[in-house]
Amino acid sequence: MKILIYGGTFDPVHNGHFKLFFSAIKEIRPDLCYVFVAYNSPYKEVSQTPYNLRKIMAQKVFAPLHKNIIFDDFENKKHRKVYTYETLKYVKQKYPEAEIFILVGTDCAATLSAWKNAEYNFKNATFVIGLRPGFKAVKPNFKAHILKGTFPKISSSALRLQIMLNGKTPKVILPEVSKIINSNLLYTLHIHKWLKEHLKAPRFNHVLAVAKESSALAKTFGIDPEKATLAGLLHDAGKSLTKDQMVAYAKKHKLEIKDFKELAKYAPALLHADISADIANKQFDIKDKEILQAIARHTLGAKDMTIFDKILMVADMCAKGRRPQDIKLIKSALKKSLNDGLLAAEKVKLIYTVNTNKWLAPQGIMLWNDTVSKKK
Repeated sequence: MKILIYGGTFDPVHNGHFKLFFSAIKEIRPDLCYVFVAYNSPYKEVSQTPYNLRKIMAQKVFAPLHKNIIFDDFENKKHRKVYTYETLKYVKQKYPEAEIFILVGTDCAATLSAWKNAEYNFKNATFVIGLRPGFKAVKPNFKAHILKGTFPKISSSALRLQIMLNGKTPKVILPEVSKIINSNLLYTLHIHKWLKEHLKAPRFNHVLAVAKESSALAKTFGIDPEKATLAGLLHDAGKSLTKDQMVAYAKKHKLEIKDFKELAKYAPALLHADISADIANKQFDIKDKEILQAIARHTLGAKDMTIFDKILMVADMCAKGRRPQDIKLIKSALKKSLNDGLLAAEKVKLIYTVNTNKWLAPQGIMLWNDTVSKKK
């Protein structure tokens, strides 16, 4: 008896998963297939998508591929990270005489020896490996079956990012999966919906531009692009309120805002940063302190700004839609360093504030002096 195991977070499942599984079934010709949707992958960030929805998406894509396919809840019932050797033991206990195959892609295949209890896996299963374009089929030092051909270079994380940035599902996600994503407003589609309903069109377009710039800068400076994109999407949520409403909101929710009295009197619009962070937390259940802090600091900054804080502030000032000369200045400075880009962004802010005869917030002045002193 041949059993083919395919596991993953499938967050979301996509055309690459489908083609890999289809080819493995065609070549291995298993009597039974097991699909394990992970509670949480041992080697990835915790999924924000509910298990039941990821399982439903996997069922929609994989169920038609084989007459004997089991979508097993073993990993989810553990309510923790489950390693491959544990899943393999579970299947072997059910079918001790079966020949077991485990399906993996190129990325996983390259790290199999580092997996927990790897020797148990190699002893008790044959790994079925699908190669991506550009990878040469090498002879592994464990039992392996290399699938014919190559498979699309698609990652679920890249697809999530595309959805976050564009507010729609890309074509490599099968229609039945797109329907589930859209109907449940997954992967920040609920945030896109709220922003569209609460922000004016120019502000909404600015938010999308900042999210894209934040994502790009995050990749450049080694920060999680999904987190940076989320911060970009929500950084101006507070702009859904009028100036008077901002003051009232800050008082009602007892927000601790430095120089609040002066800001409320002379520049209430600057309150939107702290309010945006509060909306992100309360309206969208964002708990990540890095994201919330970056949103709260993106306008006036702080002395001890992190790389994440700096990225959002800079992205806000050089995103598409800002004055071309300002974008050019900041992006030219970014070629030197993130701190140079931050200084350029601060300069643009200060010059604009002075030229338009607006009140200079003490925090803005402090940030400028602090950044300049660190350059000396």
